[in-house]
Amino acid sequence: MDRVDRVDQYDADLVPVTGPPLPAAGPVAPQRAASPGAAGAALAPAGLPSLSLELFPPRPGVHASQTWGALDRLLGVLPDFVSVTYRPTFAPDPDGGPGVRAVREHNPAEDVITHVLATSRVPLMAHLTCIGYRRRDVVEIVRLFLGLGVRRFLALRGDPPRGTRASDVPGELRYASDLVRVIREVEDEYFGDGARHLQVAVAAYPACEDLEAEVEVLAAKQEAGADLAMTQVFYDAQDYLSLSRAASYSGVVMPVLPGIIPLTDLRRLTRLESLTGVQVPADLSATLRRAEGAQAVAAGIDATLRLATQVLDGGAPGVHLYTFNRTRPALDVVSHLRLGGIFRGQEPDRETQHEVDLAYLNATPGGDRRPSVW
Repeated sequence: MDRVDRVDQYDADLVPVTGPPLPAAGPVAPQRAASPGAAGAALAPAGLPSLSLELFPPRPGVHASQTWGALDRLLGVLPDFVSVTYRPTFAPDPDGGPGVRAVREHNPAEDVITHVLATSRVPLMAHLTCIGYRRRDVVEIVRLFLGLGVRRFLALRGDPPRGTRASDVPGELRYASDLVRVIREVEDEYFGDGARHLQVAVAAYPACEDLEAEVEVLAAKQEAGADLAMTQVFYDAQDYLSLSRAASYSGVVMPVLPGIIPLTDLRRLTRLESLTGVQVPADLSATLRRAEGAQAVAAGIDATLRLATQVLDGGAPGVHLYTFNRTRPALDVVSHLRLGGIFRGQEPDRETQHEVDLAYLNATPGGDRRPSVW
């Protein structure tokens, strides 16, 4: 049985980024070796771990223009790809049945997808949920995204509206694996040449209670046609590594890309705990409670870098950052991963960390940046 997908319910907000660019990094150290079978080259060039970001559609209101600016700053660091979240609209069943259905109407994600594809060279992955949808509506959305130029999908079951149960949301696609099959069927019909043109990713849950059951779900998604798994929230690298090993031993050959949240905002992490059931570690919570302001950000970045380093050392094919459209913590982490040498196999670099603590990374497209350090 597919697990509930929580990431699309998280709130997204904005912290503006200002300040001068960081100085150039020092000599390039030996590169971190790509893990065997991780298909790292399929996610990033030159055998390096991939770096990808998750973006959220702006919420309507006075801050929407600022959020569009934040999205452009995140695109400006030229990640290997970005994913765009998708939140369906639910309404009473138009056929008069009990419960609610997902209705097909213009979705704010379509605006972000159009913007990214029109203004940047960054590959895009579109999230898509299936809970509450009729199959024909899902086919229509997939074909719409293909027409816009989307060639990567993240297939999620999705969550029911708050205050309702999944059983109160009738639909023709019950699980993410059903959605994967529909995407592959539309792919065959759309291109008509029998070749694979799309990457279809699915969710994975390292902080699960039943590892064997989670691996079975991943295997079913792979059998349906998925070729990449992306994890949701976890705080212990061993949870990710255990899932990756167990999946590999069970015949799951698709790479498992760790999704990591910048661990700088205790309120946000506490909110995620209430949504996902994944507890914030007591030591991290205590550290963030003791610190204030820049010290709290520095402590959270430290914790994030330790987690990223541990999973990369364990063979992770890259890092997918859940940004929540908050540019400061996301760009701080990016600067450490790239300028600090973590992607080249080094431990977090203290000199780079000091520079990041003193000044924000200027990620505005066209800024004064040396290509050699990226």
